[in-house]
Amino acid sequence: MAHSERVERPTIEAVVEALVEYAAPYIDDLAREDPAAAVELYFAPVRVRSLPAAELSAGECSIDGFYETNVDPTRPWILYADDVNPARARFTILHELGHHLLATAASELLDDLDAIGGSALGAIKAEESVCHGFAGRVLIPQHIVDRTLEPAALRADQVIALKDASTASWEAVAVRAAEAATTKAAVLLIRTPGEVAFAATSSRVGSRRWPRGSDVSGGGPLARALDTDRQRAIKDTFRWNLPYGEQLYCDTVRIHEHLALAVLTDRPSDGRFDILEDIEPAWKDKEDFCPRCGEERNVNWCDLCRGRRCWSCGSCGCDQPIRHPLCPRCFLHNAFNSGSSICRDCENDEAE
Repeated sequence: MAHSERVERPTIEAVVEALVEYAAPYIDDLAREDPAAAVELYFAPVRVRSLPAAELSAGECSIDGFYETNVDPTRPWILYADDVNPARARFTILHELGHHLLATAASELLDDLDAIGGSALGAIKAEESVCHGFAGRVLIPQHIVDRTLEPAALRADQVIALKDASTASWEAVAVRAAEAATTKAAVLLIRTPGEVAFAATSSRVGSRRWPRGSDVSGGGPLARALDTDRQRAIKDTFRWNLPYGEQLYCDTVRIHEHLALAVLTDRPSDGRFDILEDIEPAWKDKEDFCPRCGEERNVNWCDLCRGRRCWSCGSCGCDQPIRHPLCPRCFLHNAFNSGSSICRDCENDEAE
């Protein structure tokens, strides 16, 4: 009996690459200062227009625009906010062009998105990730990424260098940097204290996105990102207060008064020993028991020793049990009463 060939599950990266092929002949023009003109020229009858931000509905997108086909079925529209800087507008226009291609010339890729998402909502989220990736690849060529980023150890300074080497927006740079990472990684933009302005994630994070406007953990490095010039290798919670959140190491750099860049990864950037394993946190596979009370250390995290805390007494690796002298009678390390030559337990035994 012949065995059937294994069918590989489609990936976001593969769909992005396929989508880019549909725009390949026009990428040079699309990456220029005015992609709107190139979109209308090469992808007619699409029209591109800016609108006041108040008239736009953000919907599922984490950017400032949307693709509209209901106003005139014969003429789809790409609409974007008129109050953003030109680099950000370019990213928005190309993101929405990705939606247009998926709805028309590249519609066969929708089956792959369904398979990736696993549900109607999952497919929508997968499409958003693909359109992010599409816009990023058009604006930032691969050769710039190759000479700027280290995929196995993504750092904030590398992301800044990628921005300096291109004319793309911070959003596009975040997408390209996260897309290139081969570890768990998220690249965040913080524009308002305590709030996510934009988040791009690597494939190792899976389908977990961090929506724009989400709160960050109070008191952590993300919450302090706009108040501090630079922070390095401090744990914070990716998707704080949301399902499937996870502790990762966070680096932040304040770009200017109203923008901070943050990179979260599963490997600390300061070179210290990492208790996080390559795929899952170490505490999921390794039991760690508190020497004080014997209960398992399996809650919260300590920023100093980078270890879990005991659920019972709250101690972590920073807390070491008191080492009492060795009792000459029972040969145990027990507490002594002042002036006594034997431990309290042995004294109690004598008293009985």
